[in-house]
Amino acid sequence: MSIWKISRTTFQVSGTYILLGFLALSSLHLEATARPTPIDWKASPSAENWKEFFKISAEQKAQTWTNLQKEGLVFEAMSWEWKLAWVRSCTLSSTKDCSNIMQNGLFDKALVVRAEAATRLGQRFTNTGHAPAIRLLRTAYAVEQNSRAKEPLFVQYRILQALNEIGGEGRIVGKELARGSESMNTYWSRIASAK
Repeated sequence: MSIWKISRTTFQVSGTYILLGFLALSSLHLEATARPTPIDWKASPSAENWKEFFKISAEQKAQTWTNLQKEGLVFEAMSWEWKLAWVRSCTLSSTKDCSNIMQNGLFDKALVVRAEAATRLGQRFTNTGHAPAIRLLRTAYAVEQNSRAKEPLFVQYRILQALNEIGGEGRIVGKELARGSESMNTYWSRIASAK
């Protein structure tokens, strides 16, 4: 066998091994990226986890919530970002779990979660006059953490907006609550007349 044939055969064999190695590494990378990243519900979500959460179906979210409850993870222990995600995902759901999530969100320690829950309750029960939602919002409005030095924080504005959206008795309650502050009364007059 000539040197030319030996080197050509060696090149073909080594090239085949290199190609096989590359394909093996590529399939490992694809496998790794195809698996969902485990979620740490107590930490801020990664961009990947956040996008993935909103892509899954309502049934998958319900199953995830059930599993979290079985593991002993409560709403209060989650990061505020994950609380927002759960509140947003429950906007149009009437399940018992979602009702509990919305209620927990409305009284959460994080102001932004409370405000989001108020907004989503208004959206969920628009023009229904839903009495339980109105009672929850009325109670949440009076929570001390929703104002500072007797001045309203933005969550109270969101609560008034939600009451206005719910309509019916909600508009009467909203008007009554707004009387406690000049700025809230002005805001109420503006949103109530926009309908």
